[in-house]
Amino acid sequence: MPDPQQKAFPLLAGFTEALTSVTFEKWQELVDDYAHRAELAGECRRLADLAFHGRDAAARAHLHEVLAVVYAHEFSQSAARKPDQDLQPILRDVTSVLENAMLEHEFRQVPEESLGGYPTGEKEYVRWLKALIQDHPASAHPLYSEHLANSATVEDIRLLLAQETSLDPRFDDILAVMQLGATGAEKMEIASNYWDEMGDGAFADVHTTLFSQCLASVGVDQDYVESNLLPDSRECGNISAGLALSRRHYLRAIGYYGVTEFLAPRRFRQLVTAWDRLGLPPEGKIYHDIHIGVDAQHAAGWYKNVIGPVVERDPAAGREVALGTIVRLNTSARYLDRVLEVCLKQPVPA
Repeated sequence: MPDPQQKAFPLLAGFTEALTSVTFEKWQELVDDYAHRAELAGECRRLADLAFHGRDAAARAHLHEVLAVVYAHEFSQSAARKPDQDLQPILRDVTSVLENAMLEHEFRQVPEESLGGYPTGEKEYVRWLKALIQDHPASAHPLYSEHLANSATVEDIRLLLAQETSLDPRFDDILAVMQLGATGAEKMEIASNYWDEMGDGAFADVHTTLFSQCLASVGVDQDYVESNLLPDSRECGNISAGLALSRRHYLRAIGYYGVTEFLAPRRFRQLVTAWDRLGLPPEGKIYHDIHIGVDAQHAAGWYKNVIGPVVERDPAAGREVALGTIVRLNTSARYLDRVLEVCLKQPVPA
């Protein structure tokens, strides 16, 4: 049976298929067909309006499915195999509409009063921002602080890990992109974080390798991920990618990823506790064990060497950093709420 969304948005369906299967000649025809591109952009605007202003859940899911395909392409090397095939004109046509709609929707969820009145001194701002994080429900989410520690099953662990694939496998690439244009201590901090992700030069210790090892140890393969990835997790992954890939969102991105570094140690400690309680393979927890200590260091460095100096240099940047921070907290809380809801509905093993 045809997907109703594909039927309602046929040009977008053709676009996502073309990203992986179209010939050079056909793609060039699409790039040069400005009437088609205008119709495609119009279809994107219609989908975005239906998703966020019409509050249509199916349209919103479809929008994020399209963006997920785009970001998967952007984080791949597929373009390198076709150097004369320039996909960017149509990618920009689509992404500029759907990505902007996605991010603007998230920004609208943040009350303006929560973004103002911050101190502009480097150390004072960092203390203010950390207090903002600590006061948010995502900071000590019950999925981690209660469920994992006390009652999570192996299937709950597998479900959670599947959701984490929306960000963790590409975090090293995100850090690589975020270094563009940074200088001094700011660049060195991001670079240090990146090098840790690279296992300090040892492939066996590269964090994406260790994360794959973690997934394999509990039988989470690509089929499992595709069958169990929740819409809220896909949205988180898309927002993470959109903020990192668009240079104009850099200030928001450093706030967003500061939260990731800040909360990871306590969350991963709680996951390791559950891992040990369930007697899962010890090689599977290496990824999370490493991050308990490493991310605590990187969180301190991120706020001291990246966020603090940025705001000290330009006090107006404080608003954008705070906006990215709250967006990350909101999206994290939303998807963890959904994961916990699914976990609590799963049958408990005898």
